[in-house]
Amino acid sequence: MGAFVLRRLVVAIPVVLLATLVVFLLVSARGDPLRDIRHKPTVSQQTIRNLEHEYHLDKSTPEQYALWLGDFVRGDWGTSFRTERHVSDMVADATWNSFLLVGTAVVLSAALALLLGVVSAVRQHSLFDYTATGFSYFGFSMPDFFFALLLQLVLVVWLREEFGIQLFYVQGKYSVGQEGDIGNLIRHMVLPVATLMLTSVAAWSRYQRDSMLDALRTDYVRTARAKGVPRGQIIRRHALRNALIPFVTVVAIDAGVLLGGVVVVERIFSWPGLGLLFFDALEHSDYPVLLAWMAIATVFVVLFNLLADVLYGALDPRIRLSRRAA
Repeated sequence: MGAFVLRRLVVAIPVVLLATLVVFLLVSARGDPLRDIRHKPTVSQQTIRNLEHEYHLDKSTPEQYALWLGDFVRGDWGTSFRTERHVSDMVADATWNSFLLVGTAVVLSAALALLLGVVSAVRQHSLFDYTATGFSYFGFSMPDFFFALLLQLVLVVWLREEFGIQLFYVQGKYSVGQEGDIGNLIRHMVLPVATLMLTSVAAWSRYQRDSMLDALRTDYVRTARAKGVPRGQIIRRHALRNALIPFVTVVAIDAGVLLGGVVVVERIFSWPGLGLLFFDALEHSDYPVLLAWMAIATVFVVLFNLLADVLYGALDPRIRLSRRAA
């Protein structure tokens, strides 16, 4: 297993390097990152020259990338043009908040999707199966931003105006004066987490249903039935165990993608995570934050894909053996 992980890690390193190069070129293509600062009358030419030297803007593009990559690996991500805080501190705070949101959504989505998928497969063509299928179609067709606005309208605005009830909040992580209150945090998380869960549950439940149906039709399940093995044991020990392998892999891959998709949700709910940080940096042309944000997002996606490979190899030894033979 260690050799398998090492091989996957060796493959992931050049992918990360290529991805950071693409990110650097895309951000650099936006033009002069000091454009807005140059137009400020209070900023001296010496300050601008110092910034050009600090961010290697006085070098050629290949040199800029090499120097930026070296600084990035060492953890020197520069200082925000807008807040004058260290970018590493800003990204660390935002990353924790995004992981809190995405991690909760992934765990709850995986548990619910697993339950829906297994029950739908075991009770194929039942009312439950048709209802779960209808929910999946709804989840696939509903845009995240529209569903978020719908939740705000019904569960916040309508409840408050009609019944005077404030169950959930739609802005920020805590209410003013209630920082650190777990109950208040949960009430702020419910709606954004529900928004993130919609598409994930719809997709993963369909995937698990199909995987479970394939497992129930295999020869070893038919053999277990012929031997008189109890139905519950067949489902748990034979069908579900094998159907979980592709499900876990898909969840691991999609978790990295979901971290990128949280951008819109965090913007709508003003959640202080990576998504809101990205919009603020983009709006104010905050070059150091943009570079660090896109690089981190890219690394996350690659790492989650690596995690999916490792999980697949751990759950199915045939994968490790086949790749070693190849």
